[in-house]
Amino acid sequence: MGILVLVRHGETQWNKEGRYQGQHDIPLSKTGQQQAEQLAQFFSSWSLDAVYASDLTRAADTASAIAQVHQLPVITDPRLREYAFGVWEGLTRAEIKHKYPELYYGRRTNIDILIPGGETGSQVQARAFQWLLEAADQEHETVLAVSHGGTIRALLAKILEIDISKCHKLRLDNGGFSIISWQVHDNRRQFNIHGINCRADSKWQ
Repeated sequence: MGILVLVRHGETQWNKEGRYQGQHDIPLSKTGQQQAEQLAQFFSSWSLDAVYASDLTRAADTASAIAQVHQLPVITDPRLREYAFGVWEGLTRAEIKHKYPELYYGRRTNIDILIPGGETGSQVQARAFQWLLEAADQEHETVLAVSHGGTIRALLAKILEIDISKCHKLRLDNGGFSIISWQVHDNRRQFNIHGINCRADSKWQ
């Protein structure tokens, strides 16, 4: 059996302001840096075989704080990036509702409606799940990966076999982590979820 710890990156200023970041490369805020250090301390007692991250700074820096404790490199992969939100990036939810109401409310029920310059939910889910399959094939016992809220929700939806559009109801805090396990049955890899949005003071292990 293998374990994946799937971490949402620490807070950024745009998180605090409620702005859609997408693939804008926004750094961690001071609070985000503190969250990364708290995660590093929490996972210091875990036996990690590999640390992965989105190649966006906020994810890579969160992963780096954790990886340094274990003297592991951070393996970055663009497939772990957040959704590309195109013309929505940099805007708040209120601004998006005002400027793009039809598009905003349409995507609440159909995540595959395309934002100009962005990605659909199916595109994000496909790239993230392909990464997960490859990571599981490495035969590591415990892997940690730092990604983004939308991307993590897309992966969880795939494992739960539910419509991605329903995933906005899953709360994923900055610095929160989810636990996924995998094992092989009848030559088929099976994934299970053991926790969603755990915090660094949780007792899972």
